[in-house]
Amino acid sequence: MRFFCFITFLFSIQSVSALSFSVQGTDWLLQNSVTQLAIQDVTRLLHQACACRVDWNNENASVQIRLPDINPEYAGIPTAFESGKPYPVLHYPEQDYSWSSKDSGGIIVLKLDAKTFNAVSFGLYGLLQEKLGFQFYHPREMLVSHFEEWPLPASFHWSAKPRFHKMGFHLHTVHPIELTEDLLHPSTEEARSRIREYIDWLARNQQNYFEFNLLESVHLKSWVENIKPVVEYGQQRGIIMGLDISLHMIQQKVFMLYQHFPNSFRSKKKQINKNLEKLCKAGWDVFDVEFSTTEFTKGNERKKKKLQLHLTDVLVNQYGVKPMGRMHVVRKEEMMDSQEETDFGLTREDSALDSHRGILIHTVMFYSLRDEKAPVYQNENLKHMLDALLAEQKQRETWYYPESAYWITFDNSVPMFLLPYLSARLEDILLCDSLDVTGHITFSSGWEWGYWLFDWSIARWSWKHEENGIEQKPAPTQFISALFRSKEAAAFFDEALRLQQHYIKDKELIRYLTAQTVTDEMPKPFNLQLQPRPEVTYKWMRKEADADFIRRTHHEVIQPLFEFTGSTKTLIEAAGRMAFKDSLRKKLFDELADGILITALRAQQRQHILSAILELREKDAKFKSDNCALHLAEDARLKALEIVRRREAGYRYPVELLAGKYSGHTSYNYGYLYPVHDLHFWRREEMQIRKDRWGPMFMSIWNIPRIIGLKN
Repeated sequence: MRFFCFITFLFSIQSVSALSFSVQGTDWLLQNSVTQLAIQDVTRLLHQACACRVDWNNENASVQIRLPDINPEYAGIPTAFESGKPYPVLHYPEQDYSWSSKDSGGIIVLKLDAKTFNAVSFGLYGLLQEKLGFQFYHPREMLVSHFEEWPLPASFHWSAKPRFHKMGFHLHTVHPIELTEDLLHPSTEEARSRIREYIDWLARNQQNYFEFNLLESVHLKSWVENIKPVVEYGQQRGIIMGLDISLHMIQQKVFMLYQHFPNSFRSKKKQINKNLEKLCKAGWDVFDVEFSTTEFTKGNERKKKKLQLHLTDVLVNQYGVKPMGRMHVVRKEEMMDSQEETDFGLTREDSALDSHRGILIHTVMFYSLRDEKAPVYQNENLKHMLDALLAEQKQRETWYYPESAYWITFDNSVPMFLLPYLSARLEDILLCDSLDVTGHITFSSGWEWGYWLFDWSIARWSWKHEENGIEQKPAPTQFISALFRSKEAAAFFDEALRLQQHYIKDKELIRYLTAQTVTDEMPKPFNLQLQPRPEVTYKWMRKEADADFIRRTHHEVIQPLFEFTGSTKTLIEAAGRMAFKDSLRKKLFDELADGILITALRAQQRQHILSAILELREKDAKFKSDNCALHLAEDARLKALEIVRRREAGYRYPVELLAGKYSGHTSYNYGYLYPVHDLHFWRREEMQIRKDRWGPMFMSIWNIPRIIGLKN
């Protein structure tokens, strides 16, 4: 209560408005950390919005926010089974809530109906963001509403239901993204503060799950000690805290539960037990365990199954931790050690134990489960993952695990701002909701270049709302509309999305806009197709393309690239005349518009790169410095570099961390936007033409032996 006495005094002085608020509830709400932290945060935010008096249990306030009396015995009793499932499901308290408002003698009375402490927290943040116009779009930034009068109708009924039982994010700290170094070295208060900022973002966006990758480059004992307060804080905010580790994955410094090979089954079990004992001191709720050695190998499945069962037994029965695993998009027949399905001969006890292990069904990039075309990881599309999801749902807790960015050489590392992520992620969310999928955990790979928009939209789509009994229909750009409060801005992004969807995704220009990844330029059988790419290599275009191929490429690729570039630039030029009432919205619009513009410039540069390659082939000529098409490609790159400098000045974390070179915990000696700083991939493509060099080692920034685990 001491906190609220201080808050009441602080928020009562220098009030400039007749408006006043009172948050009303029982002491039970202040004794539970989930509701206490939410009430404190919401109280501060309301005061920022109105610069008026904000009290606790003040019956004279003009707006009274009445919270329910939660029965602690009902609010969150752990149980192994929920929702009538025939297998164990990780418990989380009920999350539904509803608000009703009425005018009582000139006083606005807002009543929250919720049955658990967690639902009270979600209800408070839902009121702020979904009704009062607060925008919690980024962990380091938000838009706070400002009002001197109550902005909502006096009477309404509004309800919210989660689409998923578990909903949240996986930060892919295998890559050097914003919070990688903080999460892998949380030894300072500054690092822990930045992690808490993200946990607060999750809570404000009504999410309940967080996980990230642990790497073998940490000092385990001290890391566990330093991360424990972070884990506790997440749990105090109502977040299920998960850790991504591996059984024995050798790629990219992933933390392994056992390391020495070959060794006996008994020795492996001892290593697993010892590492789990250390890790579990931090109090994790979930371990998301990778069971493969690499994404393209299965290994000895019978032995792996034994270790899997042992791990599940220890986690469930000794530590009370939920084990999860994931299914990659690589088809079984594409595995390098593919073999017939093993009959494990599980006993009834083994089968019951195995049912405790949940699974995450993974998809990649901006492709949905039902897209006809998704040329990734040797696949035609990802429909086999939908089949796997439906099959796994019958026997274990199953979560969907899509991406909101892919890094490496696909999107934000190029960079490109790919708006079709919005339509793909919304399509899959609605599909998974209709299939009663238990969880939706998003694989996140960085927030700059507008990619915060995708995570923020996904978080908000995780909930469905009814206003006075009418369901509110979601749309891909709906939160952009709310952010800018402008019909012109909404129309701009709708059209930008339509252009990208039509040209980049449907016409598959993405095959030419991505940078070449290492395997694209390797000889068979190592030239695995991990991401969209042309049907032939650029080396083949330069050395062997015939007249028919050149004609078709001009018609089917170069001309559409030209059309997309021109249409997008025209759209952006028209948008330059838009006016915004506040500087923050103008800054956010400029950021997203820059992402759209640099994507158009990438298309322009690639158009000229292809023209230069095919012109040289057609004339059977050596490169000369006066090549017109290449000069045009360079011009597009230099214009894009101006955008990069503008954006780097607005990065929300130190530019040295995001775009500099340094020795950190990952397999990469730089931040995830290092290739963007000088548009490395753009320049490399120009130099390939100049030098007639087409192999994967030319101007490579990758330490391949370290990435694939051959050396540290």
